Amino acid sequence: MVVSYLLTCTDCDKVAVIPVFEHPFHKQTTVPFEAKVEMCKMAFQPFGDLVEVLDIEQHLPTPSYTVQTLTYLKQQHPHWNLHLVVGSDIIAQIHLWKDFERIQSLANLIVLSRTVEHPTAVGPVFPDVSSSQIRESLAKGSDANFHLLPKSVLQFILKEGFYRD
Repeated sequence: MVVSYLLTCTDCDKVAVIPVFEHPFHKQTTVPFEAKVEMCKMAFQPFGDLVEVLDIEQHLPTPSYTVQTLTYLKQQHPHWNLHLVVGSDIIAQIHLWKDFERIQSLANLIVLSRTVEHPTAVGPVFPDVSSSQIRESLAKGSDANFHLLPKSVLQFILKEGFYRD
């Protein structure tokens, strides 16, 4: 839904999806990075060449800071006009991000709303669900959020036993 919006209603002509290698706020995961990349590829496969899943964070210093990733992308692709897409729920914490001022100089911020009003949010209101909520449902064995995942990704998660308690 978000990717469709970005491709049709903004000046984005391609979307890069970048799974996090090592979260800067030390959120632990038992899912191997390669599996995260594979799930992203499955999820965005219907978009073809319009969406590219990049595994670049595994090659950058850890933990994975957004500013490092954007700096790397700008060095590798100086002609790209970078946008960083965040949910309106993140804005209250964005001052905690490493070198936020530099992030703003490297990329245009696109703030998307999750049922809450935010003065800089653009576009429609997207479902108020997070990846954390989906992982929690999976850990509890609940199928409440299964409909939010592409079938191929859900089958992969269940087959591999990811996110179980």
